[in-house]
Formats: sequence, structure tokens, C-alpha cells
Amino acid sequence: MATKNRRIEADLITTEQPVRSDYALMQVTLTLAVETYFCDEHMAQAHEAAIEDVLARFEPLVVESELIGSQVIVLHSEFTPLGLTKQVRP
Repeated sequence: MATKNRRIEADLITTEQPVRSDYALMQVTLTLAVETYFCDEHMAQAHEAAIEDVLARFEPLVVESELIGSQVIVLHSEFTPLGLTKQVRP
């Protein structure tokens, strides 16, 4: 009978069960254009500044020590810089 109890305990450990959370987890993929004001010499810094700008918008809005809106926590982020090129027409 001890063997049967051990098998049941092992099943409970390996069985996936949903966990209650106060957060709804989701993955969102966006392609964004973030306006920047960098000259050609500093264009390499434009993507990093844009990333900081996007992530800052996920911070909660606080006015006079009062939280307005809900908080979004960024668990992971991956940014891929894209470039624009002119199309060559024959």
C-alpha cells in the first residue's frame, strides 16, 4: 500500500495545474515607429533612446502621489532595429 501512495504523490507533482495570479500574462509583438530627433552623427543612439521611451510608457502614471491606471510589468523585451531603404527602380 505504501507504493500506491508514493505513485499518487508523484502524479500530483508532475501534473500541470493552473496557478491563480493577480496578473494576466500575455506576449505582445508590436512593430513601432518612435519619433526621434537625432542628427546623422548620433543616429546609432536613436534605437536605444526609442527603446527607453517605449519601456517608460509601461510605468504607472502617478499624479500627486496617487496611482492612476493599472501597472504593467514587462517580464521580457526583445527589440530588433529596422532600417528604411530606398527602392531602386530600373
